[in-house]
Amino acid sequence: MSSSEAGVAALGDHNNRVTRTPVEILEHYQQLLESVERSRSQPAQNDVLSLLLARDEVEAAFNLQPDENGEELLCLFDVDRRLSVLDHRLKKIGELIANTISLDKWRVRLHREEGGWWWHLTPTRKVDGWDRLDWLWDALTLGTLALGASFMVSIISALSVGSLTVAATLSTIAQIGGLAIVSQGALTKRGQEKVRDFMTRFNIAARYQSEVMLVIAVLLLATVYVTHNSLTTVYLDKGREAYREGALNDAELTFLRGLEIQPDNSTFNAELGRIYESLGVLNKAIEQYYINVQAGGVKGINDLGRTYINWVNPVTRKNDPALAEAYLHMGLQRANAQPVPDEDLRYQLNRNLGWALLKQKKYQDAAKHLKMAITIDERIPENQIGGGMAYCFLAYVYEQEGKIDASAEQWGNCVVKARPETIHEYRWFSEVGKGEISACVNTSKIVSGLNEGLFEAVQQARCAPYIAASYFGNIDNIIATTQE
Repeated sequence: MSSSEAGVAALGDHNNRVTRTPVEILEHYQQLLESVERSRSQPAQNDVLSLLLARDEVEAAFNLQPDENGEELLCLFDVDRRLSVLDHRLKKIGELIANTISLDKWRVRLHREEGGWWWHLTPTRKVDGWDRLDWLWDALTLGTLALGASFMVSIISALSVGSLTVAATLSTIAQIGGLAIVSQGALTKRGQEKVRDFMTRFNIAARYQSEVMLVIAVLLLATVYVTHNSLTTVYLDKGREAYREGALNDAELTFLRGLEIQPDNSTFNAELGRIYESLGVLNKAIEQYYINVQAGGVKGINDLGRTYINWVNPVTRKNDPALAEAYLHMGLQRANAQPVPDEDLRYQLNRNLGWALLKQKKYQDAAKHLKMAITIDERIPENQIGGGMAYCFLAYVYEQEGKIDASAEQWGNCVVKARPETIHEYRWFSEVGKGEISACVNTSKIVSGLNEGLFEAVQQARCAPYIAASYFGNIDNIIATTQE
């Protein structure tokens, strides 16, 4: 008899039965169970389907509210014990039942998709040589998902710093959703069944389904990994661009996101230090620079040395330019020893070392390094941040040495070319009594908001005498001219 004929016969018997008491229903279930157990080698499909329908009947009978004074209530305790024993026997032959009839088909025909556990028994799978490696593929899938999840956590942490853009939100949701689906399919039994049913619909053989799960997990890991690594570069570039434009708040937010992606990337610490130094928060800047110096960054040594030029020791209440000089000498030594010298870094180190020496009134040594900085600066085509300040420092050195004409020329170069990087560099003009020159210096690299066009117009009108200083030859005459 075919499974279809067996189903018709079983349903006819099920629909035409007389009304039974709960005890009789349980006995009927027991009789059918014993019949299938006796023919374990090859039970009739009709008997198997009748057995499952009988179990449905038992479930329906004992879900009803019994009469408190009736026979049903008196026998409930005995029925519960007997039913537990019979269900245990049914589970023992579960594979036999699932191999005899197609439970998937009969669940659909009889609307038992959400039926009891007896409609969801699992057939025996023939394990061949290929399937014996499924444990390995499943283990690799779990490991891959765990690694992908770790990258995902850092991405979410980075995106949660500040506000999320729509694109970032959608990208994150897509990746999290993919990981969640594959994780559920790999970690939970119900999820495994759903995923395998889904793959079966696409004609993916059962023997290859573990391997397909691994491939999907690897593709998700690759997507998350590429996103993770690309964000590092994106955040570094975007943060530096915001810093160059003077948008320090945006730059700080971007670098903080980068640190969430790569906490051990000290480049982000160095960039954060520059922001805090620009704003005059020197203690926070020093903390960030130290991390970069500990990682061996030459740029961090330069930044730390420059910060110490203006840092006030909380104990002595004094600056320590000698400490700054030590750091900057060490940084210059390493920068000059690089196989491919970084010209901008060498400029910064020479300029800052000249500044530190100037603060200690070591004018001759200061002039040597400031001249070297100017030589390097003139070879750099772009307008780097902090550029031109070497002219200002050298002008002051010449002024202190009594070289008035040379000083006037350098003050003119200072007004045209100086782009101070930090508030302390800009404050230096007031410290040396050159407040009138500070009004002519471009401050757009410290913080954003300067109208470049308006600034250039004012600079041309008000600061022309300084710009033409080399033609006058005497800074005192220039100052007198502007005051008139």
